[in-house]
Amino acid sequence: MSNIKENFSLASFTTLHIGGPARFFVEVSSVEDIQKAVEFAKIPRPDLKNSKGLALGALPVFVLGGGSNVLISDEGFAGLVLKINIKKREVLRDDKNTITLKVGAGEVLDEVIGWTVENIWWGVENLSFVPGTIGGAIYMNAGCYGQEFSEVVRSVKAFDLVTHELKTFMKGDCSFTYRHSRFNAHDKGRFIVVETVLELNKTGNPNIKYADLEKWFQDKPEPSQKDVREALITIRTNKGQDPSKVWSAGSFFRNFKLTSGEFEVLLSKIKKECGDSLALELKVLVDKVKAPSDGDKIKVPAAFILDKMLGLKGFKVGGGMHSPMQVLNLVNTGDAKASDIIALYENAQKLVLEKTGLTLLPEPEFVGFE
Repeated sequence: MSNIKENFSLASFTTLHIGGPARFFVEVSSVEDIQKAVEFAKIPRPDLKNSKGLALGALPVFVLGGGSNVLISDEGFAGLVLKINIKKREVLRDDKNTITLKVGAGEVLDEVIGWTVENIWWGVENLSFVPGTIGGAIYMNAGCYGQEFSEVVRSVKAFDLVTHELKTFMKGDCSFTYRHSRFNAHDKGRFIVVETVLELNKTGNPNIKYADLEKWFQDKPEPSQKDVREALITIRTNKGQDPSKVWSAGSFFRNFKLTSGEFEVLLSKIKKECGDSLALELKVLVDKVKAPSDGDKIKVPAAFILDKMLGLKGFKVGGGMHSPMQVLNLVNTGDAKASDIIALYENAQKLVLEKTGLTLLPEPEFVGFE
């Protein structure tokens, strides 16, 4: 492929603006491009060495979407990075109650959401202003403010890196759970998402049960779909979640999913550490943050632990910092290295374990680390 670049810096392709070079980098805009890139990656390269001086065989492949949910090491990635630019927006079926869309994996998620809101198609408005691509939203089952992307997915088409075939997965075959799909879990590294079919409703009611939205619309109990989108753009911007202004990977930490027994244990620890009022505050909060994939589990926002118990807003390591506006966001203040972000993450994980006994897990994918 003539457009493959060597030793290509990845920092500007991530919302954290962090990351060393890819040994090889290529932008793909079709299935044919993917096929050619994969064939390129299979060629053994005994004359090339990795960072440890070992000869490269077939190249590992990493698929990059919008770069919003990834932390790339300072050493970069000793393989081939595929930047997915497959664009497509097509109305497949327009029924009385629903609209069925085909959307390319390289489409910008928020631009697609804006399109659906303009047409008053309901189902993804609460994901407004979430950075990334459609492919990324499927890969990790993006979700926030009581809505998850998997709710509107009917099927996913993906390229199989083992058989080199296109395969179609119906929603039930995608293994969607909280921040998971088959594509980042048991089949991680095997499939490249190419496009998806979505089904949205032509009528709907705004989902404003989440705490931030409930507070925003306390004097306007029946907002329009457009009102919800505009509110979320403002809310996320005010929390420092505008990637054009603040360099971050978005929410860096996953929320906790607890059984009722585990939740009671956590409440007792909070009472002991911080008093009854904070425990009561959490009991009220968990009712306002429930999402479809929670099932019978109780979702405890990681932000509550990191902020209310640990006071980590504004805590810095090198050029990295817990955002003073949204503690879940680890931000690059201008000269952060991946090692600074890792240090922040490991510190938060250690403190949470000590105070609560819970294991804090990251949302972004770590690329190029040992």
